[in-house]
Amino acid sequence: MDDDSDERSDQVRSALLKALAVVAGIAVLIALGTTVMVRALGLDESESPGPLSGSSSDQTKPLPTTALPVPGEKTETPDPSTSPSASPNGATGDIELRVSPLMARPMERVNFTGSYKGADNTELQVQRFETGKWSNFGVTATVKVGTYTTYIMTGRSGENRFRVYDPKAKKGSNVILVTVD
Repeated sequence: MDDDSDERSDQVRSALLKALAVVAGIAVLIALGTTVMVRALGLDESESPGPLSGSSSDQTKPLPTTALPVPGEKTETPDPSTSPSASPNGATGDIELRVSPLMARPMERVNFTGSYKGADNTELQVQRFETGKWSNFGVTATVKVGTYTTYIMTGRSGENRFRVYDPKAKKGSNVILVTVD
């Protein structure tokens, strides 16, 4: 009977070790999957939030709330007679851009938020009006569930006209004037 009991104990021990190995493997897969999803969704605060990030203190700073537009107030836009068209075919109104703050110091974070009706997983280019034409600024924003958010930092002082642009649909947003001084 000792042989049967030892053999049975070995079988139980072997089964427990195998079950433990399976549970450990599942835990590792869950941890890896969670890490990948957090990074893919941009929820990892330890990584840079954008291509032009500043110091690590800028990365954890919340978006400002005092300079955001108040509902019912108009967002400052340039005079249509002096500003360029928002897109080659004229703005359709599908892409809306809001910027905060409208007056910034050189290399201060300027937040871009907005909506794009009927769009999802669309990449928008941030563009600045320079020497009579729109130029890509080097920053993009991805539309998720009809909204997008990104930010820029510029050292170019004076009045800067910005928009976001969908290169696939050839649509531009409204134009926003940001004064840097």
